[in-house]
Amino acid sequence: MKKTIGIKVDVDTYAGMKKGVPALLAIFKKYNIYASFFVPMGKDHTGRTVKRVFTKKGFLKKAGRVGVISTYGIKTLMYGLLLPGPEIAKKNRELLRQITDEGHELGIHGHDHVRWHDSIKHFDKERTAEEIKKLLQVYEEVVGKKARSFAAPGWMINPYALKIFEENGLIYSSDTRGSSPFFPIMGEEEIRLLQIPTTLPTLDEVIGVAGADADSLSDHYMHCLTDGLNVLTVHTELEGKKWGTFLETFIQNAIRSGYSFRRLIDIAGEYIDSGNTPVCRIEYGTVAGRAGEVCCQVVEGKPAHSMNT
Repeated sequence: MKKTIGIKVDVDTYAGMKKGVPALLAIFKKYNIYASFFVPMGKDHTGRTVKRVFTKKGFLKKAGRVGVISTYGIKTLMYGLLLPGPEIAKKNRELLRQITDEGHELGIHGHDHVRWHDSIKHFDKERTAEEIKKLLQVYEEVVGKKARSFAAPGWMINPYALKIFEENGLIYSSDTRGSSPFFPIMGEEEIRLLQIPTTLPTLDEVIGVAGADADSLSDHYMHCLTDGLNVLTVHTELEGKKWGTFLETFIQNAIRSGYSFRRLIDIAGEYIDSGNTPVCRIEYGTVAGRAGEVCCQVVEGKPAHSMNT
């Protein structure tokens, strides 16, 4: 797959859904490109991330670089603590419909984003099944069809979840950091559910490290691109707000350099049909610029990182 970019849009918050999604849809329409959106099916409990100050090394440093208040806003940071968390998917059915009506893919980004991110590693089979049952039911309720794809909050997954998604007929899942699509082994079992990893760094991992303006950050990303498949995860709370200029600059530069943009669901179809997609292990690890653990693709005993930060 030559000079291809798949844009994976993660919605983490209610405000990101309400304001960031329309902004990104406008950018994609302007350049006639299609992306894959992943939305939490439950409530926004962003305020509960405060505990990461004490549990995730480097969290405060990253928060300082990105600007937590300007990124999320005071109200969002109170959801789940002092304010009840609003329903992200159920209260934005028209936006969900707009995503698909404009030709983009709509997948699932957990139920409670914070709970999944912080706890899925420690969930047993029963607790995992309970969590997945809720998110699949909500998706079918609000969208009117069964889900075909999932992207793990915080790139955190466990083997039970992968197996349950396979059993429920999902086409692929995007839960890891790595270099290329693969069929995963996690624990003792190979799972025939295609895994499409994020191959590029996320903006919050490089702001203040690779630059702090649209041009320098775009240049950094252009240097990170390979001549094959590249998967970029953007966030509605960043590129859907004040960093939209960066995303547009990057898209312009990528198009001028001969890159095309495709939805992850279409990319998945090609890799599944190819018959030569590799099998790789998933292990918990770290990536530069991100606090805490993420799930990583392992190739020949080493994490497959193409994040040139």
